[in-house]
Amino acid sequence: AQATMSIATIAGDRLTEKGFGRKPLFLFGLITLPLRCALIIYWKDAGDAFLLSTQVFDGLGGGFFGLIHPYLVADITFGTGRFNLVSNSKLPCVILKDLMGLTASCFGLGATLSNYIGQTVVETLGHVASLSGSLVLSFILVILFACFMPETMCKRGNTANKATEEKGKSYTSMEMA
Repeated sequence: AQATMSIATIAGDRLTEKGFGRKPLFLFGLITLPLRCALIIYWKDAGDAFLLSTQVFDGLGGGFFGLIHPYLVADITFGTGRFNLVSNSKLPCVILKDLMGLTASCFGLGATLSNYIGQTVVETLGHVASLSGSLVLSFILVILFACFMPETMCKRGNTANKATEEKGKSYTSMEMA
């Protein structure tokens, strides 16, 4: 998985430099989740090929997630000051201003809950039921991301131009006063 993750990160970086959108790259990483679950369910008796294929999908997903996640957060929060922690005020403001930390925490919480719930389902209903649940949930995530997440590449310049225009308007109105 680690070697595949490294290769996926390098490939994703090159695709990003060539202007390939962030949404399709992240979506590719997301699609590896239900594919991996399906492979484990249907190829569980295939021996080493099954294990290797699941590790390859783990690496591809991890490589693209790790590379594209900061790009998405930076694109979404550009010009807002909300990429990293910038406020020491009350807790809700801190959470709203630290989107990168918030999303990373959600990844960690999701991984922890997935392991806990998955193990509970395995103990009561078996491996196939647990993996089927993971497959369905990850497929829903893929559909939601594909349908509702806009492409964020090239949004930074538009946000910066709008912010500059707004500042220009406020300076002009202050000069008139």
